[in-house]
Amino acid sequence: MSQSKQPNIVVICSDQHHPLISGYREHPFIQTPNLDALAADGAHFTRAYSNCPVCTPSRMSFITGKYPNQIDSWFLGCPLDREEMTWSRKLDETGITSAMFGKMDFCGDYQDGGFSEYKIIKKRPSFKPYPRTTPLYSRLEGHVRADKRQNILNAGVREDIITDGDTGYNQDLGFYDHDRVVTDWAIDFIKRKSNGTDGDGKPWAMYVGLMFPHWPYKVPQRYYDLYYPDKVVMPHDALFPNDGLHPQVRNMQDALGLGQLTEPELRNVIAAYYGMITALDDNIGRIVAELKEQGLYDNTYIIYMSDHGENLGEHGLFYKQCSYDGSVGVPLIVKGPGLPRGQRIDQPVTLVDLYPTIMEIAELETEADRPGNSWLPLLRGGEQPGRPDYAFSEYHGNFFKQDWYMLVKDGFKYTYYVNDRPSLFNLKEDPKEMRDLAEDEQYRDLLDRMEALLREIVDPEAVSLRAKRDLGLIGPNGEDYTLTMTDPECKELIKRGVFEDEPEFPQWDGAPGIWTKEER
Repeated sequence: MSQSKQPNIVVICSDQHHPLISGYREHPFIQTPNLDALAADGAHFTRAYSNCPVCTPSRMSFITGKYPNQIDSWFLGCPLDREEMTWSRKLDETGITSAMFGKMDFCGDYQDGGFSEYKIIKKRPSFKPYPRTTPLYSRLEGHVRADKRQNILNAGVREDIITDGDTGYNQDLGFYDHDRVVTDWAIDFIKRKSNGTDGDGKPWAMYVGLMFPHWPYKVPQRYYDLYYPDKVVMPHDALFPNDGLHPQVRNMQDALGLGQLTEPELRNVIAAYYGMITALDDNIGRIVAELKEQGLYDNTYIIYMSDHGENLGEHGLFYKQCSYDGSVGVPLIVKGPGLPRGQRIDQPVTLVDLYPTIMEIAELETEADRPGNSWLPLLRGGEQPGRPDYAFSEYHGNFFKQDWYMLVKDGFKYTYYVNDRPSLFNLKEDPKEMRDLAEDEQYRDLLDRMEALLREIVDPEAVSLRAKRDLGLIGPNGEDYTLTMTDPECKELIKRGVFEDEPEFPQWDGAPGIWTKEER
């Protein structure tokens, strides 16, 4: 293949997009014409999963092609080792320009990830010190985040003003301006690569990190009006509180402090969330239109995905963090030259597969220590020896006292909780995950087989101990504070000076504003 014929790569990653809330997934109300057209031109996956349903670990996982436990990416604020190879660095080192625009969520001073060039507004700080010396108290009994309920009650229409994207975070306005600015940058890059000074015919890769539909649930009036009040699907099992939840998930519900939510309050926040998805779709449409305008669409692989989902009231939960499909599932569309159109792929996959997929497109080798497999053989309908028949995810962050590990295999979802019982759902017969089968005797053998498979992939207790140590949750004598300490007790020890006052989320202390790195 001559260099001029090598395809380009565009990866568009949204933030917190529920896997079923798109037109191509047959949602009854949502308007996503651009994603629908992309799915019709390529393939969509119905069982795609995040490897960790919270921003930083998910993204560090798919940029390195490694599971979070392989790179010790436990939570927001845990920095990535600069020595870890990323697909962006590997492309750059082989002469393929890799550009990043928008949110990638590297932590601390290391923000570039090996990209040839980038522009970012939102920057994630890292814990200081790290590993933590103060327990991450959001994992302790009795922790409650008061702002989580407030975000839901404040959902709705944003003020009709235009900003420069702010710092990438604005509690009152949300992320609409961030995404508009980042989309402009992506369009400028496409123009430059097509007919500007950089239009040399060489292949390139562009990553676009859009923030919608991540909370704050704020959207311009015209998008909100598409859905409020009647064009919303009310969430299933939306009980506040929900005594049917697994004890660890019930702890999450308590920690969110959602209290009682009325039907009008739910309709309001869901309408705002839907509006954010349609606004996101409009920006994706702008990028696709520019590729077509420049004659690049047919020779460009386009991958659309999200870093994780959003519970959106299902099971009495909002946000992500848990292993229900709304949270850990992600939308995934892949379109590219020579790929069959209009396919639906039901095989379980996860986002670690992005790295080897990009390597195959770029005709580069994937390192042997990467657990993922390219999506291209699945899309071409061929055999793929060695591809696992399961999807794996894990979680080590806030609202869960105990780490969890998930396997989706043969139509079942198994979640292993450290220091607690597992859960098991039959996704074919019970797609809304309403009936936990883990305490049903007839599934004892299946639970044993799932645990045995999990232990082939990871040592759950050893990894949990490592994560807890890094997050300050193991005392000097080996005491596991998630079992022995409450959040109020921890806060009292901080007041008395036993622990330093290290916040759950550190503040950014680097240079403010837009960070830019130009291509060398």
